[in-house]
Amino acid sequence: MKASIVIPAYEPEPHFLTFLANLLCQTDRPIIVVDDGSGPDYQSVFEEAKRKGVILLTHGQNLGKGAALKTAMRFQLRHIPEASGIVTADSDGQHRVTDILKVASLVEEHQDTLFLGARQFDQDHVPFKSRYGNLLTAKMFQFSTGTALSDTQTGLRGIPQSHLEQMLEIPGRRFEYEMNMLMQAKEMRLTLEEVPIETIYFGNNEHSHFRSVADSLLVYLPFLKFIASSGLSAVFDILFFVILLKLVFPTAPNALFAATALARISSGFLNYQLNRRFVFKTNHKQLKEAGKYALLFVSQLLLSCLLVQGLSGLFQHIILIKVVVDCGIFFLSFYIQRRFVFKRGGYEI
Repeated sequence: MKASIVIPAYEPEPHFLTFLANLLCQTDRPIIVVDDGSGPDYQSVFEEAKRKGVILLTHGQNLGKGAALKTAMRFQLRHIPEASGIVTADSDGQHRVTDILKVASLVEEHQDTLFLGARQFDQDHVPFKSRYGNLLTAKMFQFSTGTALSDTQTGLRGIPQSHLEQMLEIPGRRFEYEMNMLMQAKEMRLTLEEVPIETIYFGNNEHSHFRSVADSLLVYLPFLKFIASSGLSAVFDILFFVILLKLVFPTAPNALFAATALARISSGFLNYQLNRRFVFKTNHKQLKEAGKYALLFVSQLLLSCLLVQGLSGLFQHIILIKVVVDCGIFFLSFYIQRRFVFKRGGYEI
């Protein structure tokens, strides 16, 4: 069975119907359009789309792109279970029909791959915020997962039918859902494969419904929460370290090592609880995760102690040394926790 083409739409542009007409002329695949609460001013547009032959699903209010995609997935699982998957495409006409059909053909042949239509951002007509916004998220994604992608924000994706149930469990209702999908692909045993597509932008992409500040914060929220958790734990670590060093062990022979170790043990317990409950929000057996975290913690503890102890012989500013050492360990810790400690829980937005 062929793949369906899913198009979430919120207050679509005038060329939306032309885009649909071109798509319908070139394929007999099911086309599912989700009106994500566009309102009565756009009812005639969607009614015309329905008359053209698309399957129309409607949200009473704007719920977000992620929610619209999930609505289409639920519909497909219930009413088109024999399909081979779905291809998601944006409603603004920035995906060529030929590229959409190319991705559709690929997902119809492979049930173990998430196909991504990859744009080229080194072209002159690409808007500044699109070029560097995608570069930032691509770098963060590579840092978090170890997988390099050139276009993490693409809306053209081929998702196999065998993984739609799992896709519905991924958190997120707006644009962050697409990033969460990439983050959890490996846990779902999906290979990520980029498919080169034509790069199209109308004007300066001013018609995009991506809210530069609000939606960017949602996309980056998991990493920002980790930064906040680590920052709070680091402040606690350093303050407790100073108290131990200056007030508790002022004359002890191994005061530096003892203060470093006790401060790290205390801040490590705090950091584990924050990451488990507020950053990664896992619901799996705590004992297994605690064991992994403990192993990571001991490794970080030894590394921190050795580096602080070693550098103290070269520099006199002990507090500054500890701050620099722990900042360096921070990035390594995020990578390890995301991939190995809390890897099955994913991100909760």
